[in-house]
Amino acid sequence: MNPNTCMTAMLALLIASPLLAEEHHTPADLGNTLTRFGALAAGNAEGTLPAYDGGLKVPAGMVPGDGNWPDPFAGEKPRLRITAANAAQYAEQLSTGQMQLLKQNPSSYYMDIYPTHRTAAFPEAYLAATQRNAAGGDCKLFNDGLSVSEGCRGGLPFPLPTNGNEAMWNYILNYQGVNGWDWNHSAYVVNQGHPTLTNTNRSTGEKPYYQVGVVGRDTKIAQRIWSKIVAPARTAGQANGYWDYLDPVANARYAWNYSTGQRRVSKAPEFAYDTPNSSFGGVAFFDEIFLFSGKLDRFNWKLVGKKEMFIPYSNYKLKWGCDIETKLMPKHINPDCERWELHRVWVVEGTRKEGVRHAQKRRQYYIDEDTFGAALYDAWDDAGNLFRSGAQYNIQAYGIPNNPQQDSYSLYDFTRNQYGMFGNGPTRYRKEPVPEREANPQTIAGGATR
Repeated sequence: MNPNTCMTAMLALLIASPLLAEEHHTPADLGNTLTRFGALAAGNAEGTLPAYDGGLKVPAGMVPGDGNWPDPFAGEKPRLRITAANAAQYAEQLSTGQMQLLKQNPSSYYMDIYPTHRTAAFPEAYLAATQRNAAGGDCKLFNDGLSVSEGCRGGLPFPLPTNGNEAMWNYILNYQGVNGWDWNHSAYVVNQGHPTLTNTNRSTGEKPYYQVGVVGRDTKIAQRIWSKIVAPARTAGQANGYWDYLDPVANARYAWNYSTGQRRVSKAPEFAYDTPNSSFGGVAFFDEIFLFSGKLDRFNWKLVGKKEMFIPYSNYKLKWGCDIETKLMPKHINPDCERWELHRVWVVEGTRKEGVRHAQKRRQYYIDEDTFGAALYDAWDDAGNLFRSGAQYNIQAYGIPNNPQQDSYSLYDFTRNQYGMFGNGPTRYRKEPVPEREANPQTIAGGATR
């Protein structure tokens, strides 16, 4: 069969793939038929997706280290392998990007599907605030869904999402710990088959949205991230960051950059939308950091529904079991390092608004129902061709803290046959929030000077 004809048939199956039957839920269902954070508590009829049992506990005999959680599923074997040869059989559970990778790399790429574990676990304060938000009150969207109220702080804003903007805000504000977290972050890009180190940096990120009761925090800030580059030598000493707000209409993203040549901090309004991110070798736009970053105003967002899909899950091996040379193959990530599981996801579609500029016409996000992390992402250009595809690799940081973590992700650029993987280093959680004086751009820049 002609491979293009085969791919067309696969995509037709994907487009026609059924969503789960819609059910009407109320806040009273949280903690009953739904988990306390809004996911369906039951498994599926086939038994391939289990019921939620409270999430991952500290595995017997395993002690989490500083920035390292041993793989609790290291001894498991895949229950099936998906290749280009049998992908059509599983098209209903695959994204367009996954299908494209399998098609383009029939001899080297595959997806090993492992038993599903619903590992997500959260602290009581988060769960209580999430149930409070579901009950209504001060938690709401405004400015046509572009802004979320401060009354949502402390919990998932919309555990019962009814539209695309609510689902995307759940993703933007998904819980990954209360206090600041930091890690040694290395970004690599594969260009023409050769791994290239774009930079190694020390990054810090936090969500003041969850720092309820912390003195001195600006309650209007949703999240902020900053980095200090340590390699390569030509860019060492540079620093940059951005602050995003709960109401980005009233408070636009505050982005800044420190250049060692100019030795001053300057605003960086270009750190937004479809501006190519040079730190990632141009493989990512600024609004593709962690698959989505920034303001929702360039797209109309539609909540398509919920379905079962194979998504990255419990990728302890990818994070710690495979070094950079092993995990980065010439055309794709080493499939032996990846772990895929069957989970339910929210499907959210973004269509570019009339009269606005953006290099992509349409986007699709597949958001895990348990963590509200965006597990998969596809984007198309004006001609309807697949532009980019991404995956976000999660683990459950068990012990203290005990929360999902999504700090590594990949992006494939099908227009240039390149890909990048970002966030390869160990995450270390701080016991206390970053002191406000240390989060000042001038202080950060001063510490970055070489």
